[in-house]
Amino acid sequence: MKDEDLKMYRHSMSHVLAKAMAKLYKGVKLGIGPSIDDGFYYDFDLTTTLTPDDADKIESEMKKIIDGNDPFIRKELPKKEALELFANQPYKIELINELPKDEIISIYYLGDDFYDLCRGPHV
Repeated sequence: MKDEDLKMYRHSMSHVLAKAMAKLYKGVKLGIGPSIDDGFYYDFDLTTTLTPDDADKIESEMKKIIDGNDPFIRKELPKKEALELFANQPYKIELINELPKDEIISIYYLGDDFYDLCRGPHV
């Protein structure tokens, strides 16, 4: 796999993780989810502490999302609309407010029940 493809795959997986966490942990606050040299991560702000026992539950939910085969669908938004959409996500609000005035703001849907602020691209 080419480096660019691997990076895109890993970044896409970070969004799968974010969707799983949003489903399993109501009220989770989403940070960022980049690919890194040896995988990916996503920053979360939770009202509960995760334990090693949670890993299997999260992985199982991620597999269900992957098996659903939902495409990533890009949508561009004006800043005001993006701020309204992420009103309950303070870290996303912070990111949106830090964008240059002329920056195109894009979100990606993963299924009908999850969207995230992102430049993309995805698999």
